[in-house]
Amino acid sequence: MIQYKLKKLNRYNSGFTLVELVVVIGALAALGSFAIPSVLNTLKLSRAEEAKALMNAYASDCLGKYRISTDPVKFINESVPDDIDNDKLNTLGYKIDGNKSKCSHLAIKPLNDNENFLYGFDFRISSEGKVLKTGTPADNPRSLNSCKGWAGKNCGLSEEQKAEFARLAEIAKRKSACLSKYQDWLAKDSSGESVSWDKTKETCTKKVWAFEGTPVSSPEAVEAALKAKYGQACAEWRKSKGNNKNYISPNGKSETKNPECGGVPYWFHSGNEFTSKADWTEYDNKVKQQACELDVSNAKKNKKGRYVITPTDGPIPCGNVFYFCNGEQMSTPEAYKETSCGSPPPPPPPPPPKPKPPKTVPGLRPGDPRVKCPGTKPRKCYSLKFRKFLPECKCWR
Repeated sequence: MIQYKLKKLNRYNSGFTLVELVVVIGALAALGSFAIPSVLNTLKLSRAEEAKALMNAYASDCLGKYRISTDPVKFINESVPDDIDNDKLNTLGYKIDGNKSKCSHLAIKPLNDNENFLYGFDFRISSEGKVLKTGTPADNPRSLNSCKGWAGKNCGLSEEQKAEFARLAEIAKRKSACLSKYQDWLAKDSSGESVSWDKTKETCTKKVWAFEGTPVSSPEAVEAALKAKYGQACAEWRKSKGNNKNYISPNGKSETKNPECGGVPYWFHSGNEFTSKADWTEYDNKVKQQACELDVSNAKKNKKGRYVITPTDGPIPCGNVFYFCNGEQMSTPEAYKETSCGSPPPPPPPPPPKPKPPKTVPGLRPGDPRVKCPGTKPRKCYSLKFRKFLPECKCWR
């Protein structure tokens, strides 16, 4: 009985068979193939969430800088988060994306370019203090959900959407620069006409007016404020300049009369008065263009060869070089050379043959009184030496 029990006990303690071990290992491998990637992705997801928290801290820091900034343009061009640290981002599997490290656009992306779970994301702060978050998710669905938790509908933008965001950012930058320039103009107690931001055209072309730093609605309002403060002295000075049809503001520079005109700039041109340099320049170019077109017309009638259109400092055709020939106008020397004016002159005619010297008779000299010369033309001469007429002899005066 005892021996039987020992045999039975030894049978139970004999261990696992090879088949049992293979089955167990296979089961563990199968479970690991599902569990291990999930665990790794969970770890990556936690790092992405930590990176998002870090980016939110950067955005908060940038907004604080924006609130205390007095120059939006300088904020856009120069401001960066104080605590931005690429080494800290590296520990989370991220790095700064290129040179996008300013508050105007701060972007990070995975360290590994072949990463299939971590995703790149960014934020932008406009010159108006608005925050825009965007992201580009990886293929994993959990990555997409994390990205949407950061950027919402701006996660996974198309190229067209990215281009539109870039366009809007550029417009916002130009708007900020325009408004900043306008505010600086007002801060100098300026008077007259300037430009500000045009919301409809999205350009810095809207005409605005001010008197001594205070915005007004129109040039008439500037005029009224000017008369109310300084009287008629400025109006008389402007009239003396504006009524002179031969007067042009030197070098296109503005003129004023202080204190009578309160610093309001004026430009004068051929009997016209302007309150902005742009309007004066437009009129000046118009006058110069008309003069140049008249010069071209006159050159067709009177000029031949190369000619520079005057005045030279104006719009086309001012300063252009043309070639003229018998009322025709050409733009290139090659075309001019094909005309009768530009072809080479014919060669000069050959010189006339030299006259042969007259033959003389031996023993006679020119002017000898013994030679009878009835006229200036060749005649037969009688030679006393030979006592006969010599037909080959020619008479001299």
